[in-house]
Amino acid sequence: MTQRHLIWIGWFVVLLIALGLRLQHLESRPIHADEATGARILAQRLEGNGYSFDPTHYHGPILSLSTTLIANCRNEGNWSELSPLTLRLGPALAGLLVVLTPLLWIPQFGARSALAAGALLATSPLLVYYNRMHIHESWLMLFGMLSLTAIYRLARKPGWGTACWAGLCIGLMFATKETFVISILSWALAVAVYLFNRRMDWTAHGPLPQIRTYSSAALLLIIWTIVTAAYFYSEGFRNWQGFADALRTYFVYETTAGHEKPLFYYLHFLLWPKNELGMWWTEVIVALLALEACLHSIFKRTNVGTISFLTVATLGHFVIYSLIGYKTPWLMLLPWAHCCLLAGSVFSAFDKLRPVLRLALTLLLIGGITFQTQQSLRANGRIANDARNPYAYVPTSRDPQKLATWLQQLQTLDHRANVDPIAVIGKDYWPLPWYLRTFESVGYWPQVPATLSNYPIVLAMPASVDECDDQLHASHTKLPRTLRANVTITLYISNELWTQWSETPVDHE
Repeated sequence: MTQRHLIWIGWFVVLLIALGLRLQHLESRPIHADEATGARILAQRLEGNGYSFDPTHYHGPILSLSTTLIANCRNEGNWSELSPLTLRLGPALAGLLVVLTPLLWIPQFGARSALAAGALLATSPLLVYYNRMHIHESWLMLFGMLSLTAIYRLARKPGWGTACWAGLCIGLMFATKETFVISILSWALAVAVYLFNRRMDWTAHGPLPQIRTYSSAALLLIIWTIVTAAYFYSEGFRNWQGFADALRTYFVYETTAGHEKPLFYYLHFLLWPKNELGMWWTEVIVALLALEACLHSIFKRTNVGTISFLTVATLGHFVIYSLIGYKTPWLMLLPWAHCCLLAGSVFSAFDKLRPVLRLALTLLLIGGITFQTQQSLRANGRIANDARNPYAYVPTSRDPQKLATWLQQLQTLDHRANVDPIAVIGKDYWPLPWYLRTFESVGYWPQVPATLSNYPIVLAMPASVDECDDQLHASHTKLPRTLRANVTITLYISNELWTQWSETPVDHE
């Protein structure tokens, strides 16, 4: 069997693993608060209310637009019909396509390196966990990896076709999330380092093209970026206020409190070994392979231009994101995909290495893939929403799902118990609306209304519990529940309804 056949078999296995890790029990994890808010935006589009970009808090239209296509294929046309599987299929598909992006780097690194990078991307627990969520970052990662390739090729050999490709991909990034500018800054620095290396004749890519050639390509890239982003934000050039708001978001965006992290949060999150839930968690092997690729390039003077470009692009993302106080784990998807690509490139000079080093790298890669697969399976299994899971960030409790099922059971009692209308009191109650979406009448009040005792079911956030106790102590039974990690919610059920439930011979889960 030839090496080419082995490579094809390897890709088949990698894609099967990537597919299995991303799709297995995709709908089982409780809906995250960010997923629920994204689902509400999607429902407005499905129900014919249009899309309205909010520059103060939410992100671009690509997520809801791509999921609309999936919802239509699955005949889910409104808020109450949406399913977790529909929400998560798009990001899972984006994650699967990212696994294939190293194929675009075969001319630079060879087929063996592309396969190694694909395997690392396929099994990374960070990528797998957040590819299974209805959030923007999986699409941003896909368009970012395509943009990375186009930017590199444009730096190496500027041309109109490559400039249009780069502009289209960057425009799609812009239409996905405003943080694309961090990638632009990182890639600009990477291009500058690449051009410097080439000017010093430290690469094998020949003399630099004329500056005028780069200027024309850069102008075309900018035009395509603006046109692509404007098309999506303006709903096909029909609402230019949407694109104006997309530009305005950099001046009015409001971050959510509680996500401030220390400078080295991402390094600790990804690299530092953590012993939780009976196993060790770390993706340090990817970093070790990437480091070896850099060192080999420096000391052996091989692939200097390409490796330096990827290294600076990767480090640029990490440095900028680390300097920003607001931090969440999913912001690392695109930077870590860069790192996986860089790690795979270490095998580009595999045949020239000493046998002992080839053996060491092979064992490290196999061990890394095996260990990452084990972590991915564990992180997305029974402990997917456990707060001790290093990849679970502010996870939703299973209580809301159980609560929704219980309220539906109440409606089937012989006495035809009426749980409507339901009152939700307080703020920061997401993803609760997702689990209450099948009930006809649900009201949300930031403050406690004077008529609260008229509601058979009341759900109160922590800051409102004392006031609710004052009004409902005589008319309702109080039951504690949890909503998200470290966030409780209090259920009040009318005494009449509670009595009916208690006296009915049903399964009181």
